[in-house]
Amino acid sequence: MYTPFFKQHGVWLLPLLCISFSAQAVHLDVEIWGEGNSMSAGFCRTASSVGCDLAGLVASLQLPPNILPEDGATGKMIFLTDFRDFSGGPYKTPNPGFQAVQNALNPGELVRYRALGSLQFWDAATRQWGPAPTGARIKLAGGIDPALVITDHTKCGGKLFCFAPGAGGGDAATLYTVNGIAGKQEMLVDAANDQGTLHTHLNWFLENNQGVLGGPIGAYMVEMQVLSNQRSQPSESFYILFNAGLPVADFSDALMDRVFELPDTPPPPPMLLPVANAGADRVVRIASQVHLDGSLSYDPQPGPDSLSYNWIQTVGTAVTLVGAHQSNPSFIPTRPGNYTFKLTVSNGTNAGYDEVTYTVASAGDVDLDGDIDRIDVALILRAAKKVKKKEPKANPNDVRDLDGNGIINRTDARMAKARCTLRKCHPTRR
Repeated sequence: MYTPFFKQHGVWLLPLLCISFSAQAVHLDVEIWGEGNSMSAGFCRTASSVGCDLAGLVASLQLPPNILPEDGATGKMIFLTDFRDFSGGPYKTPNPGFQAVQNALNPGELVRYRALGSLQFWDAATRQWGPAPTGARIKLAGGIDPALVITDHTKCGGKLFCFAPGAGGGDAATLYTVNGIAGKQEMLVDAANDQGTLHTHLNWFLENNQGVLGGPIGAYMVEMQVLSNQRSQPSESFYILFNAGLPVADFSDALMDRVFELPDTPPPPPMLLPVANAGADRVVRIASQVHLDGSLSYDPQPGPDSLSYNWIQTVGTAVTLVGAHQSNPSFIPTRPGNYTFKLTVSNGTNAGYDEVTYTVASAGDVDLDGDIDRIDVALILRAAKKVKKKEPKANPNDVRDLDGNGIINRTDARMAKARCTLRKCHPTRR
């Protein structure tokens, strides 16, 4: 039977299981399996397997309903055990074990563990997690040094592997300390049988630096991952949480402190790209010098380079763009129509984009309706009215300044009238 797990709000959820359990110490073995070129480790996928009493685990630790342990800061699974279980205790335990169901591994596949990190400790007095006391360590023994395993079948009587003399003597061990890993970081767990299954228990000890059993009361946590000689990628790492003399309620609190811990570091802020600003769309006079304006572009997260500019024309009669790699290039439109330019600004890593369109009408088409008539002439005459005997100045590229001399006067109106495209081209008289 396969039991699915799913996550909600960052917590592993466990469906209701109809599993009976006896009044024994409950543990949860680490289930391992191969997926292509990678190893995987996780909570047991087969509820009927030995060491897979999920409902019993939840009930015995008085966990909140439907919660399985997962570290809130890292998202890694936490396997639980107790140094006081019936087959060990009070400072040693063979749990959790390692198991693989049928066909989860290849026949003869060698599985080993790799110890990671440093020893962590939950203090019942302060009710906080922190580094373990200096004089305490957890020893993992019972594995075989991979250096003693021979995989050359010609030296193993045709077998896939064999052990060198002295292998399995039990002298080598892994030591989790507050300062990191000592002893053997990697050890062989076991080999899968011809059906691809495996079920092995090694031995965990709580001891002092002299190897004497015992240590402060509290919860201890170590980290490891599993590897295979037939797959290049190790499993994701996981934690093992040991109860060393705590009441059930305190051990549950230690676990919940991990489950509901916030991530170690906040997520990085979103990357802000350079902001390109090619200016507003405008109407400009034909045959005038038009200046593009990208000066309002900026980089909200500067670097690694200063902001660079690159303009290209995307629409309209081709023109020569002078200063295309500057913030304010220029061009001269030679024909009526739309001229569109794309601006790219870059800081050497990221870029931003914007476009601007300049509308160019025929000389004299002031109202941009596609013809030149009395309305256009009237618009020019209205703008040409003298104020205190001064002729009004034209804005740069002003379509009413037909001769481009910088002022709007009757000369411009006469030029528009001469270019009239309709039958009547006289200003409306009031």
